[in-house]
Amino acid sequence: MKKDKFHGIKPLTVILLCISIFGIWHLWKTWVRNKKAKDKLQTLLPEIAGALSDFDLLTNFENYFSNFREQQFLQIKSALAKSIPRFYNEVGLSTTETELITRFLTCYKNLAKERADYNDLFVKCESKKYAYLFDSLETYPLSTDQVEAIVRDEDNNLVIAGAGTGKTTTISAKVAYLLEKKLAKPQDLLIISFTKNAVNEMYDRCMKFCRDIPDADQLDIRTFNSFGYFVTRFCSSKEVLLAFDGKDDEAKSFLQERFSYLFKNDPDFQKKAVNFIAFFNRPERDEFSYESKDEYLKYEKSHKNVTLDGKQVNSKEEVQIGNFLCLFKIKYEYQKHYPLQLEDRNANFAAYRPDFYFPEYEIWHEHYGIDRDGNVPSWFAVKHPFKTGRETYHSGILWKEAIHEKYRTKLIKTYSYENKENTLLTNLKKRLEGLGVELKKRTNEELYELIQQSPDYGDFINLIHTFLGLLKSNGKQPGDIQIPKEDKRLKTFIDVFTPLFDEYERKLTHEHSVDFNDMINLATSHIAAGDYPRTYKYILVDEFQDMSLGRYELLKSLRKRHPEGKLYAVGDDWQSIFRFSGSDISIITEFAEHLGFTSQSAILTSYRFNDEILKTTSNFIQKNPGQIKKTLATTSKATNPSFLFHGLELSGRQLLEKQTIKHQCIRHILEGISAIQSEAVVFLIGRYRHNIPTKLQQLKDEFPKLNIAFFTAHSVKGLTADFSILLDVDSGVFGFPSEIADDPILNAVLHESDKFENAEERRLFYVATTRARHRNYLLYDMLNPSKFVTELIQLNSNTGLMSQTRCPECNGILVKRTGAYGEFYGCVHYPQCTGKIAVNAVI
Repeated sequence: MKKDKFHGIKPLTVILLCISIFGIWHLWKTWVRNKKAKDKLQTLLPEIAGALSDFDLLTNFENYFSNFREQQFLQIKSALAKSIPRFYNEVGLSTTETELITRFLTCYKNLAKERADYNDLFVKCESKKYAYLFDSLETYPLSTDQVEAIVRDEDNNLVIAGAGTGKTTTISAKVAYLLEKKLAKPQDLLIISFTKNAVNEMYDRCMKFCRDIPDADQLDIRTFNSFGYFVTRFCSSKEVLLAFDGKDDEAKSFLQERFSYLFKNDPDFQKKAVNFIAFFNRPERDEFSYESKDEYLKYEKSHKNVTLDGKQVNSKEEVQIGNFLCLFKIKYEYQKHYPLQLEDRNANFAAYRPDFYFPEYEIWHEHYGIDRDGNVPSWFAVKHPFKTGRETYHSGILWKEAIHEKYRTKLIKTYSYENKENTLLTNLKKRLEGLGVELKKRTNEELYELIQQSPDYGDFINLIHTFLGLLKSNGKQPGDIQIPKEDKRLKTFIDVFTPLFDEYERKLTHEHSVDFNDMINLATSHIAAGDYPRTYKYILVDEFQDMSLGRYELLKSLRKRHPEGKLYAVGDDWQSIFRFSGSDISIITEFAEHLGFTSQSAILTSYRFNDEILKTTSNFIQKNPGQIKKTLATTSKATNPSFLFHGLELSGRQLLEKQTIKHQCIRHILEGISAIQSEAVVFLIGRYRHNIPTKLQQLKDEFPKLNIAFFTAHSVKGLTADFSILLDVDSGVFGFPSEIADDPILNAVLHESDKFENAEERRLFYVATTRARHRNYLLYDMLNPSKFVTELIQLNSNTGLMSQTRCPECNGILVKRTGAYGEFYGCVHYPQCTGKIAVNAVI
């Protein structure tokens, strides 16, 4: 039998033969792969070299390497990078060719880090290169922080600049740098601020810095309103008129006129308006939410607590009861003295005064501050021999009821929990009718007169006007407001607001006019539609902290029309004070989330005020956790106390007497300032225009060398004085903080991050206290001080107030007073709190 030709070959030999064949095949395949890859790579080498040349141009220290350019580079070179195989260094390319590819891939994959490193180095080189410019703009060279903020040229640039750090100088220097470096022509820049004064100052500064640059006078420097008006007129075929001539007072007058018309002619509107002003005008706050009696009394003092018929009461619930009685023509006396026989009197307690008394029916009324389980707020006083506030309060309830039973007097009772359950007035009505009390509805004429004369009417119109502006600035309608089911106050307000809003819009439509919010919104629409042909390489915004959602949308539309355009925003979230015109602080505190990749710089050296003012005001403003944390610095050292507190006993005095006392105090302060600095600039700062001293001109005449001027806390922003005198820093609806400005209703059209209590007012007070170089003087009513005064007192030792020893009754502040038996320290909340300490008891 013939043998197989493979017979006798060992299996190992077969395996080796197979491996050899496979190896040869693999080598051939690899050679073919590499040959193709090499050929392809060699054809790509010019493109790779071109990509590296592009990168070199981006990093040649001629310009800042922006995120837009990075993303553009990555997008354009993406296909090239993907076409390079990972085994490119194995295909037989020369060392030079391999290094070229390696450099490109390294650059591509690590471009973000390469860009960041380059930009840091660029800033240093550019700062030196243009030192001749930065050192010559002002009488002193710009700071390192300012120069870096100017040279960084990202797509979005946010410069956080503290008070007195030179925001206007920085923006104007940025303009000079852009034009000097020829990054843009004057026509390529749009420079925006928020007020006419700021725009005028910016224009003057830019003209000064760019005096040697051709066509610098063509710079477009405007307010947002002016720019919106310009774009709207440019893009509209019909004439555009400004509603109410742009005057808030005229707009408010129109709202008042329409309110009167609707009140007299629309029964449903009248009912809702009376309901809001009488029972929902004040924000609701549960007594159980306060931590101390001092906190409770401060809050109550910040509101008028005056009924429709002009009676001063102690709480919101008592205002509601008083208004109910007034609306139904029930005659009453508030806290009338209840006569007691000798055996029922107690020298340790004040006279018995029930909350209300109805003389026509000889009925007494007590309103008890307890919840449905009989509990009282934790801060209620504890008196011997009782161990808790609840026991003390309930012993009082039992005593009062025993008195009425003993004297056979009629007593009705209401409770705080009824107000929380929205049954207070319904139950009061039932109890009154059950005792034969006749309820008579007032006529329309009587209701109108009551509402018009109400101390809350002016606040209500202001709230309507503020809410309207905020609503329109956000591009919303009343129907867009989300009303929580449990928020009856907001629902009642919207019911009254909506007809007034409709009247306002009809007025504008009929007269073919637009208000400032319309201008911004219309301009945004025109730009987005391509109706406005002009584009800008750079948009520079001053006071960016005052940006509203409407203005933000305007900026977005401009950026979308020119994606390569850059935004340069300078601001200080600590000084965001225009939310009544729609500003949304979140746009600066969450800048990158809104606008994308951002380069953030900080200018933190203040040249305005000394270290004591800096420390005190910085601590004060950062009580709000929503503010951006930053540490300011100053080279100026305080040599004397920088906060002086002047408490005046004004409560209970006639208006003329109050004005005389304040005038004498201001005069005394000015005498002291004259002795320190004879030609000083002195600002008198009030929360409102009505805080202006009645004899201001007399003070100016008496101190001719002093430059004395009055400003509101809003209008003084951006200005500097040697000394500031803050007037009427008291509690109250028109105090400082102003309670009307922080009405929770506004939160329906505000960003959530700004819901810290008195957040806007805190920033406004910060602005007011950071105007002076050397010292702030604070004038306030000793018996009604602002909560901000008490905070600053705790931050300063030179106060003249008892800041260490607190009131034994409510834990409030004690002030030195004089009584029938000499001097003593009494509570600032008198007569609501009668706590006091003898002078010799204080160590």
